[in-house]
Amino acid sequence: MRGDKVVAELPTAAHLNHTLRSVEFLKQFRAVDHLTRFALYQDDFSLASPGYTDGGDGKRLYYLGQKLEVSNSIHTIRKFLAVMDFASKADLANTVAAGLTVRLRHLFRGHKPIVQITATKSHAGKGTLTDFIRGPIPKADILYESLDWPMQSQFQRQVSFDPEIGVICFDNVRLDSAGGKAQFIRSAWIESFVTSPEVMLASPDAGEALRLQNTFVVVINTNDGALSPDLLNRALPIQLAPRGDIQDRKSPIGNPKLEFLPKFRDQIEAEFGGMIERWRLAGCPLDNTVKHPMSVWARTIGGILAFNGFTDFLANYQMSRVVDDPIREALAILAGARPGEPLTPADWAGLAVEQGLGKMALPFIGANPWEVGHFFGARQNGPNTTRKPATM
Repeated sequence: MRGDKVVAELPTAAHLNHTLRSVEFLKQFRAVDHLTRFALYQDDFSLASPGYTDGGDGKRLYYLGQKLEVSNSIHTIRKFLAVMDFASKADLANTVAAGLTVRLRHLFRGHKPIVQITATKSHAGKGTLTDFIRGPIPKADILYESLDWPMQSQFQRQVSFDPEIGVICFDNVRLDSAGGKAQFIRSAWIESFVTSPEVMLASPDAGEALRLQNTFVVVINTNDGALSPDLLNRALPIQLAPRGDIQDRKSPIGNPKLEFLPKFRDQIEAEFGGMIERWRLAGCPLDNTVKHPMSVWARTIGGILAFNGFTDFLANYQMSRVVDDPIREALAILAGARPGEPLTPADWAGLAVEQGLGKMALPFIGANPWEVGHFFGARQNGPNTTRKPATM
C-alpha cells in the first residue's frame, strides 16, 4: 500500500530476500535435510514412514512415496537369480549383497565397495544384473575415460539434473575405452570417491559447485575385467559365465531385463525390504567371518544374507584379486616362460620386455634391473658381492 492505493499484490523481491534469510522467519518451519520419493532406511535399519521424519541433525527427511509393503518370501528374487549364469554361488550371493547395498546406501557413507560385474561372453546379462541391483533408484551413466575430470564433469551435470541419483554406472568399460591399449582400468577419482564420506564436485564447465553426502553406489561392468589393484581391493566381484550359445536360449521367465524386472519391480522391492526387516527384528546379527576392507559394510550385509539363507558371500573376493590383478598375471606369464631356470636379474628384465610385460612388471618394482631380480628372488649379499641367478 502506498497511502490508500494498492501498488503491488506481492512484497518486493528485496523484502522477500531479507525475509528468507531471517533466522526468526526460518525458525517457524521444520528443517529438511533430505527430500526423497524412494523408500529410505534409518540408522536402526527401519524404514522411514511417508511424510516427515526427524532423525536429528543431518537426518531430517521428507518421504514423498507410499509405505513399502514388505514380503515374507524371496521367491521372486530367487526366480530371477536362477536364470542368470553365475560362475559360482559366491557371485549369486554378491549380487544380492549389491542390491541390499543400494537399498541401504545412506548408511555406509564412504565405505561401500565398487560393484564389479564381469562376464566371459558378450550379452551374458551384465546390464540386466545392473538393473536388478539398482531397482527403481535413478542412475548416472558415466563414460569411462583415462582422464578423471571428464568423468567428474559428467557426474556433476547428471546429479545436478536429478538429485535422487543413487547409482553411478560405468557401463561396458573396455581397456581401450579411452583410446589406445591400456594395461588395466584405473581411476584415482573413483578410488577416492568410494572411500570419501562427503563428495565435493567443482568442475568448471558443469555449473555450480556441489557438496554431497556420499550415498552413491558405483557399478563397473566390463568383459575385460582388468581393474587396477587399488580398484580390485575396493571391489565386490560378480562374474557371469554362460555356457553354449546365448542367442539360442529360452528363458523360463521371459526376457529378464525387458519383461521380468519391469513387471515384478515392486515385488522385488518388497522382498528386499522383507529381508532387511526380518534381520532387524532378529536383533541385527552380524557376520564376523567375512573379510573385506569395507569391514562394517561386509559384516552388516553378510549378516542379512546369512539370516535369509544366502551362503558364500565374498567367497570369491580373494580369488578375484589374484586372477584379475594385472601384476600377478604378469608374474605368472614370466614364471611360465622359463619355469625352473635360474636367471640373472638382467635376464629377467630382458624376458619381461620380450614377453611384452616391460610396462607392467618393470615400473611396478623399479627401473633398476637388480631390483627386478631381487623381486623375483635373487639374493643380494651387499653392493659389491656377486648376485646369484634367481629361479622363478
